[in-house]
Amino acid sequence: MKNRVIYTILLLIVILSCDPSFINRPQLAVQTADNFYKTQDDAIKTVSAAYNYFQSYDFEVHKFEFGDIASDDAEKGGESDNDRPFVKDLEYFRSRSDNLSCRGMWNICFTAIFHSNNAALHIEKINMNEQLKQRLLAEVRFIRAHFYFYLINIFGEVPLITKTSLTPMEYRLPKSTKAAIWDQIEQDLIFAKKNLPLKSEYAKADLGRITKGAAQALLANTYLFQNKWELAQKEAKEIIQSGEYRLEPEFQDLFQIKKSDFGIESVLEVPHISTDTGWGDENEGSVVPVYCRSRNSGGWGFNAPTFDLLAEFEPGDPRLVHTILFDGDVFEGEVQFNQSSPSHMCSRKVFLTPSEREGFDQSDAPFNLKVIRYAEVLLIHAEAACENGDLQEARSSLNQIRRRARQSSAIDQKATFKNVNKYQVSKNVYADYSFLTYDYWEANKNRETLLPEVTTNDRQILRHAIRHERRVELAMENKRFYDIIRWGEPEVHFHQFSVRWKTGKGGQFRKNINEVFPIPQDELDLNPRMTQNPGY
Repeated sequence: MKNRVIYTILLLIVILSCDPSFINRPQLAVQTADNFYKTQDDAIKTVSAAYNYFQSYDFEVHKFEFGDIASDDAEKGGESDNDRPFVKDLEYFRSRSDNLSCRGMWNICFTAIFHSNNAALHIEKINMNEQLKQRLLAEVRFIRAHFYFYLINIFGEVPLITKTSLTPMEYRLPKSTKAAIWDQIEQDLIFAKKNLPLKSEYAKADLGRITKGAAQALLANTYLFQNKWELAQKEAKEIIQSGEYRLEPEFQDLFQIKKSDFGIESVLEVPHISTDTGWGDENEGSVVPVYCRSRNSGGWGFNAPTFDLLAEFEPGDPRLVHTILFDGDVFEGEVQFNQSSPSHMCSRKVFLTPSEREGFDQSDAPFNLKVIRYAEVLLIHAEAACENGDLQEARSSLNQIRRRARQSSAIDQKATFKNVNKYQVSKNVYADYSFLTYDYWEANKNRETLLPEVTTNDRQILRHAIRHERRVELAMENKRFYDIIRWGEPEVHFHQFSVRWKTGKGGQFRKNINEVFPIPQDELDLNPRMTQNPGY
């Protein structure tokens, strides 16, 4: 007992005799919000970091799950129904509030929004070049608008957060109305449009940064999704008249690795370089090519095109060859056999040949993804003009898309053999899909009748033609589900799909419920002021 008292007294003497300045020294080699956001270079770095959310593993994979697999364009695929079963639940409209895709998309979107809000807050306080400051603020406001665009289309009403300094009550925000969210998206994009440079004004080293054209394109799409036809047409026309963009002469060049990166048709593009850091890397390489490639070719076999998408292509349309891979296609001696795909088809748009897969981990591909193409701008303009009754302008933009397709080659530059519209019955034995009644190569030869220009003056017929063109031009680019919903009567559409193809996919769609997906339960548990979407 006596020794313990002595030790305690000695310890107190040592503590009391210490210099307080020794204890109160600042932490070394640690960056905080107080010591980081000081310089112009800090501002550039924090905005550049916000771009990483575009290329995160979760976001890139979930975009295909919601945009393609939940639609009539693609099925889940994979090794079996038990391979990512929560994605099967998405496409069959039986998701619950514990669905992992819903949780992943919710988390990545709100994380990106938090980073954007935080960057905007601190950049405002930095003493730096004012023009550059406004450009950086425009970039992060675009990023915020972009991720809210996905949130509103996937979950409907969600909390609207535009700052990081929240009061205790604001940490548990209720849902905002769709009108309020759309209004904020518009405000952010209008600001971005006013403060971002044109694509041609960026130095080569800055290619990939958000441009005025990208802000205008997303703004035009935002107007389109709200049926603000006049504003959508006007915004899209400004992009067309800017002279910044044109269609690539060859459709297939858009999807060849490194062929058209940041090219004349690219409006918004997510760049990727390989860091060779392996599966699930959150930084540079893309997982999409291996995610969509056939398991027989070393891929995971997800996002398999449907029979319905195949049937949508007009006879001889060259885009078919560059959109879909069939059994028997040969690339550098590798014969495609897509047995894990329900339709025996895979996406050609993100396919890499054997030699193109070398030098990096397969889930870390240096493959750029084009988020917005000029072709989509023309389709936005065509649709808005049609709804405005400006049929001449609508036909003009629509026919530019069809003309490029008609003039594109039907020969895949990388394939040594292309087995169009066939599937493998047994080894080296192929059969035609029974629902197709034309010979692709014969139809493609007849250029006089191939993809004729649309000349109708009937607005309903023109509307149908534009929707058809949007589907085949943008097929497998994760946009289809949202189009089905915004065009109305999705329950009828999905039920007809289910009956036509004798599948359970689409048959469980419920009106006023499945237009959106369930909010993750753990978010509801954390925020009692937020309510679940109806029907979940």
